[in-house]
Amino acid sequence: MSQMSFSDFEYAGKRKQTRRERFLAEMV
Repeated sequence: MSQMSFSDFEYAGKRKQTRRERFLAEMV
């Protein structure tokens, strides 16, 4: 699941800084 999370994080980074990225960062 770590790989999936990393991929999502990179995808979010490419896109605008949405609250999803913040949530992911908090989860990490």
